[in-house]
Amino acid sequence: MKNNTMALFRFLKPEKPVPFTYHPRFYDEKKEAFQERLKKAQELAGNDPEALKGRIRRDLQRRSSYLADRNYRTKRVMQSNMLLLVVIVALIILTFVAIEVYLPRIVQYLE
Repeated sequence: MKNNTMALFRFLKPEKPVPFTYHPRFYDEKKEAFQERLKKAQELAGNDPEALKGRIRRDLQRRSSYLADRNYRTKRVMQSNMLLLVVIVALIILTFVAIEVYLPRIVQYLE
C-alpha cells in the first residue's frame, strides 16, 4: 500500500530536469593573433640554433609558395588566353562559312 501511494505522489510531482551547466568562455581573436605574432617575433629574435632553423624554414616556405603561386597564375593566364584565341578563330571561320553559304541567297532575295 505504501508503494502505491508513493507512486501516486511521484506521478503528481514529476522529477525536475537536470540543470544545464554551460559556462561561456570569452575568446579574443585579436589577442590570440597578437600573442602568435609576439611568439614568432621572440623566436626570430633568439640566437639559438632552433630560432635560426625556424627563420630559415619560414623564409624558404615563403619563397617557394610565392614562386608556386606565380607559376600557377601564369599557367592559368596562358590557358585562358589560348581558349580566347581558339574561340575567336572559330568565330571567324564560322563567319566566313556563313558568308560563303548564305550571301548568294541573301543577294538573290534582295534582287
